[in-house]
Amino acid sequence: MCFWKGSSQTDMFVSNGWTIYFHRVFEERFRELLARAGRLKKRLPAEQYRQHPEVKLLARLNHVITETIPADPEASAFWLKGTLSKFRRTKGHSLPDRYRLFWAFSSRLKVIIILYLNDDTTLRKQGASSDPYTVFSRLVQQGELGQDFEANWRVVHSELTKKQKEPPG
Repeated sequence: MCFWKGSSQTDMFVSNGWTIYFHRVFEERFRELLARAGRLKKRLPAEQYRQHPEVKLLARLNHVITETIPADPEASAFWLKGTLSKFRRTKGHSLPDRYRLFWAFSSRLKVIIILYLNDDTTLRKQGASSDPYTVFSRLVQQGELGQDFEANWRVVHSELTKKQKEPPG
């Protein structure tokens, strides 16, 4: 399953019985990655394109979002501690070593909200101000991301409602 192919609509999709939404913080990063991959496809030969790190990241991200997370978003391997315990993250699971993907979910609603993916300027380095856990915590503290699933669900739901009211075009 590739959630973005054949569609400009990435607002939501269903995988393994879970409805998956993108928070605008993640969606902005994802769209940037998708645009860079599109530019690479136009200028690189097919084999070089497939081997490019950003294209590989996009393919791995697709797998993690459509397969790994919806298989069991509450798996103990995803748990965070302390102030971030209301969120989940994946490390490994086919993502490059120093990348982290964060989300919140509701078992009752069967909804997963993908919140944040670090980039090559925020690779994992414990103690660094650019460490993905530090950056994610800062986004929560500054209100760019909500404090829990419910707060992020209100933002996502509100943005979807606005998009539905906008005239096409």
